[in-house]
Amino acid sequence: ARTKQRSGEKLFSMTAKELRSKYLEYIKAEVDSGQLSEGRLSNVKTFTKHYLKFVGEDSKIQNISAEYFEGYRAFRQSELATITMTVVQNESITVKQMYKWAVKKKLISSTYVPDFGRINVPKNETRRESFTVINYDKLVNVAKKWWQRTPKGSANRDEEIYYRRSIRDFILLMANFGFRTGELLQLKFGNVKVHDDATEHSSESATVKVLAETSKVRKERTVRSRRGDIFNRRKTYSRFFGENSFVFSMYGEDKMMTTTLLYDYFTDLKKEVKKKFPDYDDSLSLYSLRHFWITLQLIHGKVDIHKVARFAGTSYTQIVNHYDGMKDAEVSNQLMAVKLRF
Repeated sequence: ARTKQRSGEKLFSMTAKELRSKYLEYIKAEVDSGQLSEGRLSNVKTFTKHYLKFVGEDSKIQNISAEYFEGYRAFRQSELATITMTVVQNESITVKQMYKWAVKKKLISSTYVPDFGRINVPKNETRRESFTVINYDKLVNVAKKWWQRTPKGSANRDEEIYYRRSIRDFILLMANFGFRTGELLQLKFGNVKVHDDATEHSSESATVKVLAETSKVRKERTVRSRRGDIFNRRKTYSRFFGENSFVFSMYGEDKMMTTTLLYDYFTDLKKEVKKKFPDYDDSLSLYSLRHFWITLQLIHGKVDIHKVARFAGTSYTQIVNHYDGMKDAEVSNQLMAVKLRF
């Protein structure tokens, strides 16, 4: 015990719940100082929530054997049969980082490393789930009029209309700019410039500056795309549209819309789409709209892949690894169209 005291380690090890709380405080401080993105904080929260379930909130971290974590993969698969190994791997990496931090802070023995055993990620699992043009059309078709169908007698009808209109605009901007969900949520009007260049065939374009602190890769980028009219439209029905206001603010206060509200309305909208189009794929998420944008650029093939990566704020390698499989079908179709006899 003396040796432990001398090396500064806590004699009475803390519980898993306390470790997670302290780690989240540290991550939050990193976000506040601009070192990490908001998205990272929300990922760490989610990933470590599963860790707590697995080890038990009140377990003393020093008493959990490092090999115990070998059962984590099976535990997650029993909770969610459709879980991908990519997700399990990301969760295990986050837990390891948390323990590494705990060692640094002398909250646990310096030799402790959680051992998750082997987690094999199948090569084709990293392919991104994306909308097809048909599924996207169905989603937008229902979203367009959904707000007009808000029940007349509902108590907070104006608020309900506001969020229904907002989810429609969110979808359209995601699909036209290829944003990450967090980048669009954190976007402020001061970083948007709408150009007066509408023609009879297309709407105004807009230049958007995605700040480094809101981007997952911590790198600023400025992009220009169609549908600048949506930013103007938001100013007609949102109460907050000053330079410092979020493009997607809460209905009643000048604050960023919460991710919970955003996802709840998206889930409700998907149910409506499914009612009208029973064959609609409702497993697709809001983030799939970013993949949709990238996939369209790749299949269209008019813009160099490096430029697509730059516009989307990601790397060339990332695009090749995650999206190139989508071109396989396209290439096959092109080859089949060539009339060659062997």
